[in-house]
Amino acid sequence: ELEGEEDAERYDFQFNWNEETGLYEMTTLYDRGYENWIGEKSEGDAPFRDAFQEHFPEPDYSVQDAGESTLGTGLMVCLFILVMVVLLGGGITWLQGRDMGWMGVIAALLLVGAGIFGASFLAGQATVSEKDVKTITEEDAIALVAAFDDTSDHRFSIIVVGGHEAIAGSSEVGDTHPSITERGDPVDWWATTMRNYVWAPLGLGVAKQWIILGLFVGCAMGSAGAQARSMFSQLTPKSRTSEFFGFFGFLGKSAAMIGTFLYGIASTAAGSRVAILTVTVVILMGTYLTSRIDLEEGIRVAEEEDARANGEIPVE
Repeated sequence: ELEGEEDAERYDFQFNWNEETGLYEMTTLYDRGYENWIGEKSEGDAPFRDAFQEHFPEPDYSVQDAGESTLGTGLMVCLFILVMVVLLGGGITWLQGRDMGWMGVIAALLLVGAGIFGASFLAGQATVSEKDVKTITEEDAIALVAAFDDTSDHRFSIIVVGGHEAIAGSSEVGDTHPSITERGDPVDWWATTMRNYVWAPLGLGVAKQWIILGLFVGCAMGSAGAQARSMFSQLTPKSRTSEFFGFFGFLGKSAAMIGTFLYGIASTAAGSRVAILTVTVVILMGTYLTSRIDLEEGIRVAEEEDARANGEIPVE
């Protein structure tokens, strides 16, 4: 939830009064710029775009301004990534061959961390063309605030900091802004509870929440995928490996399609939160079914099938 000037840096568009120039200077969340937040022709952004651009300098949606990489730059980046992957992979393989135990694990983590740090450092040193600071006059700022008095059907947020006392501290948060947790969904309570009792007390913003979510999802999905292949290999007769793993691959592709289909239906009918809940329910169902598998019996049946295929057991 956005709370005025206290959370000014969390607003999508921030207009700060500059005493020297007598103008409002615009900054954007994550320094993405106006063009990277608002679609040039997107129908969903039309209400906001129409109210905003009337009192704002003409935006530049040109390919050059958006920073599209040239072919040569793209190839160099791909080559650099390939070299880094080879070096990191080779280093980790070498450490595994040394049979260093926990020291090897720690060394591998340090190696990966060094690679990530190096990539971040190089990215920070990349040459970025400086752009003119977007500014508006005091009159335009007053008109902009007035324009949004009757416009709330959008997903963005604006705040005016300083300047004319009539608009200083004025803010606008769209009805569909991510900070609005109560949207009439059946699971509104979950978002509100997490915000009030977890994220707010810990002081964690949306960016850090996504990092934490990605960490847990990555651990869960990575371990689930590895466990699925390991378990399936034990349940598969060696004489029918191609047949079983072909079916396994087909199920994986089908699950990806079915999950997307369910998410789309739920999102259209009840919103994105309910859609995420449906995917969570599917994951929990899969977890339950997996827990019911008798692994020892499956291994016995697979060995029996191999023995039958090799003629060690008569075919019934």
